[in-house]
Amino acid sequence: MTVGQLASAMAALGLYEGDNTPAEHAEYAAQAGGVDVYRLRLLNALLGSVQREVMLADGVEMADEVQQVVWGDHLESAKAADDTVAQMVFARWQTWRASLPIMGFAEFEETGPLPVAAAHASEALQLLLGSYGALLKAFEADDVQAAAAQAEVLERAGEMLQSAVRNTDRMLEMLRSMGR
Repeated sequence: MTVGQLASAMAALGLYEGDNTPAEHAEYAAQAGGVDVYRLRLLNALLGSVQREVMLADGVEMADEVQQVVWGDHLESAKAADDTVAQMVFARWQTWRASLPIMGFAEFEETGPLPVAAAHASEALQLLLGSYGALLKAFEADDVQAAAAQAEVLERAGEMLQSAVRNTDRMLEMLRSMGR
């Protein structure tokens, strides 16, 4: 998608109020640090707006089989509907994107153990999803070495999960010391 196409889509949704001209986009791109960065900023603005709408719409009551179709639409539009490896890559990316605020927040010691636990659990989930995708590819290719290489990734995921549990336990201890 070009920046002009993105701006048009955003304007149709009431998210872009500019003139949507090449000159305007060139100016914004220069301010942003280049066309690629500007395009990414537009994509992120559009994504955030759409995600908010999806979050609000997800509360609609529907049968389980209808929910599966709705979720399938999401995977289909992401070009991951019929490929388990692509689904793992997509889920890993979604986890990473969703975790960015948590990771940033957890960097500060004063936030306490729960954001650290959440950040470590998120990192473990990303590692597990990536490893599962890599293992599927390795097994399909009958590549024993590629499969065995995932042992280190799984060990790191286990360490991150153990850290998440330790930090959760720290928070529980803090609460118990408060007379819970």
